Amino acid sequence: MKLSLKLWIYFIVSSAAAIVLFVTIALTLGTTLQPGHTYETLKALADEMTMEANRSGGGASALRTVTDAYQSENPSFVFEWLDPEGTIIHASNGRSESYASSELIRLLANKSDSYWDLEHPVNMLYPADIAGRAYYLHLEIPPEAMRESQILLYFRSWTSLFSLTIPFLVFITTPYFFTYRFFHSLRKRLTKIVDALSGMSIDRRREIHDRHNDEIGQLAHHFNAMSKRIREQVTQIQDQENKRKTLISNLSHDLRTPLTNILGYAKTLQRGLYKNDEELQAYTDIILSRSQYMEKLINALFQVSQYDLHGFQIQKAPVQIAVILRKVLAEYVAVLESKEIEADLSIPDISVTLMADANLLERAIRNLIDNAIKYGSDGNYLRVEYKEGKEGISFSVIDRGQGVSAEQQQLLFDRFYQESQNRSSEGFGIGLSIVKEIAHAHGGEVTVDSVPGLETRFSITLPR
Repeated sequence: MKLSLKLWIYFIVSSAAAIVLFVTIALTLGTTLQPGHTYETLKALADEMTMEANRSGGGASALRTVTDAYQSENPSFVFEWLDPEGTIIHASNGRSESYASSELIRLLANKSDSYWDLEHPVNMLYPADIAGRAYYLHLEIPPEAMRESQILLYFRSWTSLFSLTIPFLVFITTPYFFTYRFFHSLRKRLTKIVDALSGMSIDRRREIHDRHNDEIGQLAHHFNAMSKRIREQVTQIQDQENKRKTLISNLSHDLRTPLTNILGYAKTLQRGLYKNDEELQAYTDIILSRSQYMEKLINALFQVSQYDLHGFQIQKAPVQIAVILRKVLAEYVAVLESKEIEADLSIPDISVTLMADANLLERAIRNLIDNAIKYGSDGNYLRVEYKEGKEGISFSVIDRGQGVSAEQQQLLFDRFYQESQNRSSEGFGIGLSIVKEIAHAHGGEVTVDSVPGLETRFSITLPR
């Protein structure tokens, strides 16, 4: 069933129910909370008295008997029977003076106005035909005996009813057209969302333009955010897939080359095709070196897989970063001297104490120093500095090698990324990604700032 048809049904049913409830509640409350007589009850009372007088045979005695009976039920009323000339046949208040024609005309003319007069009695004059003779019944009712609210409708013909029906229909249908316009707009907006959902694909992003700030507008906003998020996730998945393909290609190359060397030299040794013991030793050294390289590659991949499965198991304890920096740098003294790299340290003897995992931080520092030695050794300079601030601490490893371009800085911390130009020596592309993951595991971050040919700075910032 279409929404427009449902709207029509709901509107008609609700309008009819509203009218019925309005009339029912108004009548119930009016009867319960507002006792008293109305035009209808007074007219019914006059008709009953006329019928009783007819059953009694008419005449002055019958009128007197009927009047006394109804007077006992309505002691505050005044009942008067008149003939067409205004002569009083019987009056409950004992009046005997006849009514002049002008008085009768005044009673008839002011009959409807007297309904709303709260200070003077209400006068009603009803014609009566009793035993073939014409009479008038005059009722005088105190204002407090009347109901305070009354609804009076007069219809002389069906035409007058029709003239009232048209405005009434306009009254009840006008809200529908405003409501229909409102719901028509809602339906169009919902249709946009449905079409966007049905036409959604991972190849392109769908967006709904809705300027409203209501629930549907918020739904459209959430849909746009979801579409953007899905597209970003698809892009990430595609990037990961590309990296996976690149990794497989690199692994194939990294494993094939040393494996080919190992097989070649192993066959040479197997066939005894070496000239002397020195050549034999050289071949075995090459086999050992290539085997160690393959072992390092496999261990690196194993570490990555272990982290993906279990994450870093952080065991925090009170540590001083300055102490850890000095400890790790002491391990590189011989390496730096052999490569003629100048070491420049800016580390205090004592630093603030942090809750951190010392082993993981040592690993991150070693990765940064290894990275600086491997890719920045042509600058023959290595600086390690430590700083403390109000929010946390930071330490940096600085080299003066060829540096990293701005485009490549965004990718350095991605797993398995290797810069193919400036940083082309052997590596697996996971050292800096591990540094990033260790920093994030401690609630910190790692950044790189490089000016190619001048200085490259890797910094880790940790909260206090």
